[in-house]
Amino acid sequence: MRLAHKFFLCFVLIFGITSQATGYLLLNHAYENAVQKERELALQEFQYNKYILQSLFYWQPDLLSGDQIGDLTGYFSVPAALYGEDGALIASSLTESWELRRESAGQDQARWQLEAGPRGGRIVVQGRVAQGEQGAYLVTQRDISGAVQTQESLIAYFQRIFLLTMGAGLLLTLFLTGLLVRPVRKVSGAARRIAEGNYGERIRMGGRDELGELAADFNRMAGKVQEKVEELSQNARQKEEFAANFAHELKTPLTSVIGYADMLCQRDLPPEEVKSAASYIVREGMRLEALSLKLMDLFVMEKQDFVLEVFSLQEIFEHLRPVLAPLCEKSGVALEISPGEGWLEAEYDLFQSMILNLADNAIHGEAKHIWIRGLWQEEGCRICVEDDGRGIPPAELSRITEAFYMVDKSRSRKRHGAGLGLALVERIARIHGAQLHIESDGRTGTCVWLQFPAVLEEEMSLEEGISLEEEMSLDEKISLEEGMSLEEKISLEEEISLEEEMGTYPGGKDS
Repeated sequence: MRLAHKFFLCFVLIFGITSQATGYLLLNHAYENAVQKERELALQEFQYNKYILQSLFYWQPDLLSGDQIGDLTGYFSVPAALYGEDGALIASSLTESWELRRESAGQDQARWQLEAGPRGGRIVVQGRVAQGEQGAYLVTQRDISGAVQTQESLIAYFQRIFLLTMGAGLLLTLFLTGLLVRPVRKVSGAARRIAEGNYGERIRMGGRDELGELAADFNRMAGKVQEKVEELSQNARQKEEFAANFAHELKTPLTSVIGYADMLCQRDLPPEEVKSAASYIVREGMRLEALSLKLMDLFVMEKQDFVLEVFSLQEIFEHLRPVLAPLCEKSGVALEISPGEGWLEAEYDLFQSMILNLADNAIHGEAKHIWIRGLWQEEGCRICVEDDGRGIPPAELSRITEAFYMVDKSRSRKRHGAGLGLALVERIARIHGAQLHIESDGRTGTCVWLQFPAVLEEEMSLEEGISLEEEMSLDEKISLEEGMSLEEKISLEEEISLEEEMGTYPGGKDS
């Protein structure tokens, strides 16, 4: 059963039951009031005729024994009956017969009874009347057929009104039900269209009632679904591109390697051509090796949990300079490092790999100068790597961190590039909770800056007592200890304890 039909049936049942119950109560109350008034009038009439009978007894003491009995009913103002002390009927002008009940007719109190009849009904009042030594039972009658007929006409009129209002109510219910169900139909239609693939479908509905809130919640849900679907589609597209790019990156060097190797096997070549072919095989092999290593780094970063430690900018930048200087000197690039003051929470090896990848990209972009700066801010530490190379076209910036994506593929392959450097940088930044931003106009170099979260003061004060060299010295001794025999470990422990006494071991007395 549809929702509109349920609304309609509910209205019919509720309206019909409440209307009938209300009409019954009102009409019954009106009828009871009418009967109450008729009863009061009947008692008044009985009292009046009782006084008349007592007067007759007073003025005619032998009234009930004479021949004048037949004329007694003419003295009464309403239809009445007179019974003797023995219950025998003396005279009657009642419209219908009545059986006297002497046990219910008291001396001082009149008794009444409502009796239905073919003409509508009557109220009969009976009581004993005594004057001196004479006594009799008086019965009076009051016709209430007018009240009964009025009640019947009211019932008929109410039924006509009920049918008219019920018909008008049904039409109004159909209209209101349509208005109430229309928003639900809109939601249902939008849900069907979304299920068919139209994820941009939305419901336009005003109002601040529950239906308006339902529409707003549905639109929010549809927006989230659309975002998730687009995200999944983009991920699937990136995976397809990753697989296609990976296959392409493998196919080209492997084809060349196989071709040159087959040529070396099948032909007798001069030494110069053999050397050239072997050089090409080595060169392409190196590119495949770099590709495999970077892919392994990407997969390892997705699976492994890294422990971040707090370093000062001066300390961690000091160990970057000897690593980057030979690379820049080899390519003829001027390097300038400005660490600044501040603290940084990082994994040392990953941080070094990230900066190396950014510097390598700058060198591949034909940069002549590379600036690496550290800046301490209230919201955290900012690391900036800037160069004056070719830059990156603004249209390419949104995809530059995708795996295998290269702005200049031919130039990148000549330098053994695979388009994975910035993908690694983006993963490492995510591990550190840092925000990666790349700015370039495509002409005057590139600026890459990373915003690291702020370091708590407790962590900074905890790390101030030990330097990077001391940590590395500890790590070296521990790694040496792992490969030693029992005698060597005992000798090393004695050496460490001796250094601690002299204050020359990191973490000892003088540290």
